[in-house]
Amino acid sequence: MVDTAAHLVDRVFPEVPTRQWVLTLPIPLRYRVAYDRNLCSDVLAVFIRTVLRSLRHRAKKHLGIDRGQSGSVTQIQRWGGAVNLNVHFHSIFLDGVYAVYADPDNTGKPEFFSLPAPDDDEIARVAAATARGIIRLLERRGLLSDYGDAAEDALQNEEPLLAECAAASLQYRIATGARTGKPVMRLGDRIEAEVVEFVPGKSCASVQGFSLHAGVGVNGHDRARLERLCRYIARPPIATKRLSELSDGRIAYALRHPWRDGTTHVVFTGVELLEKLAVLTPSPRGNITRYHGILAPGAKWRGTVVRDRAKAESRFRTEPPPARRIPFDL
Repeated sequence: MVDTAAHLVDRVFPEVPTRQWVLTLPIPLRYRVAYDRNLCSDVLAVFIRTVLRSLRHRAKKHLGIDRGQSGSVTQIQRWGGAVNLNVHFHSIFLDGVYAVYADPDNTGKPEFFSLPAPDDDEIARVAAATARGIIRLLERRGLLSDYGDAAEDALQNEEPLLAECAAASLQYRIATGARTGKPVMRLGDRIEAEVVEFVPGKSCASVQGFSLHAGVGVNGHDRARLERLCRYIARPPIATKRLSELSDGRIAYALRHPWRDGTTHVVFTGVELLEKLAVLTPSPRGNITRYHGILAPGAKWRGTVVRDRAKAESRFRTEPPPARRIPFDL
């Protein structure tokens, strides 16, 4: 987590505004992309193309810039806050576009043009376009509108126990042992969720089970905040400081934020916790950090726009940089 964040801030992201876009998938689709890494990559590509298209459209609308280029770094997270399977995408986009400005020297060097934050209508349009694109992708793959309930389940055929654990994790249920099929145990001052009014937040949109949030932006010169954001998207699935052992030997995991029904902890036996952790392991040969657009390894302008602060500061540094003292959770 710490190394990834330091690398992104020191050697990847230029000093320009950035914005986090988070895409959450419908529950049946989470099951598919959890083990099908090719489908996961294609779903992510639809999302990235849609946001980049939005940035180019807004650059032309607000600034008159045609064919601007932007980029992103995405962290594929497989878990939710309750040690449950929840594949979703945290993408940090450059909050604007690069374009070649017609300077007198005709150097052809790209220049960055920042954009205003997207309003709720624009976020809703991006969410709708992303949903349409992913649904078309699923139809081409032979997965129906229910995201594949009628299609062959390769994971069930090859690893039936892992498939049962994944399906149970998506539904907050137990797949093995004496409590098979029962809900995960919870602690807290719980009330019925139906009596709690849900108020959607700003900078959010939800379309056909796809949820999109784009409310976190970072100023280009606020490198400390950008690094905190990078640590957040690269965090591990378990924060060990939130684990505790109950008097009967069961393990309680404190939620980062209480749920709307008042739940503050989820409780597992040792085997049940291992069951939950097993399905959070990424697929073999599937990278969880992805680079797109102008930040992609093969992008033409990447060498011009990416930041290598270690080299830049070496000309002015008179003493070694201070060591990062950041707590690390396994």
